[in-house]
Amino acid sequence: MRTFTLQQSKTEVYTPHGGLALVGHCLNRHTSLTQTARTVAKRHGIPNIERIRTYLGLITLGKSDFEAAAPVRIDPFFKSAMGIKQSPSSARLRQRFDEDAKALTPLLDDASSEFSKSVQAPVSPRGMGHVALDIDGFPMDNSQTSQEGVSYTDKGYNGYAPIAAYLGQEGWCMGCELRPGSQHANNGFLETLKRVLPRARTLTASPILLRLDSAHAGYACSSSAIPIVDAAC
Repeated sequence: MRTFTLQQSKTEVYTPHGGLALVGHCLNRHTSLTQTARTVAKRHGIPNIERIRTYLGLITLGKSDFEAAAPVRIDPFFKSAMGIKQSPSSARLRQRFDEDAKALTPLLDDASSEFSKSVQAPVSPRGMGHVALDIDGFPMDNSQTSQEGVSYTDKGYNGYAPIAAYLGQEGWCMGCELRPGSQHANNGFLETLKRVLPRARTLTASPILLRLDSAHAGYACSSSAIPIVDAAC
């Protein structure tokens, strides 16, 4: 019978998450988050960018809970790949994001389109030359949870009802806002549009074809709250 010996290497690191190196590179080299995160006042302790790097690395691995921050604090590959010098505890990560969510969210949204522009991501138009911008809400089934904001959706189950925007034939994400399941599709829709359109405009000079669900279309085209000069409803 063959005998196997398991031994911890003192010089080599093996990880199933090698792709994190690309994620860290994209964040640190193709966005200005390192600079813009400083515009949000740091009350104490770890810089804002270190929190962003930590949480982005976690969600890349499919871990959205704050408790997952505890084991990566001692993971040398995770920290090196994401460029982390100071790792926040799970409790501090949760607390600081609760405090600064409103200030950090626009910076993160802008960084997404900034990255696409920096790497010259293709934004392909439709056959008639317009670039499609698709915006719609979608229900999520969170029936077995008691998370904040979970409520009865129009699909007959409890959950969230995020609204997302995707640009071009490639479907680049311009925004995905988490909303309570019971929130009506048009509630806050124009505010979403005001945030999304400028991001889309930074990535293409072509006319934008705004494609909406029927719940939004008439409302957006008839509203004078925002000038939609190059969108088709």
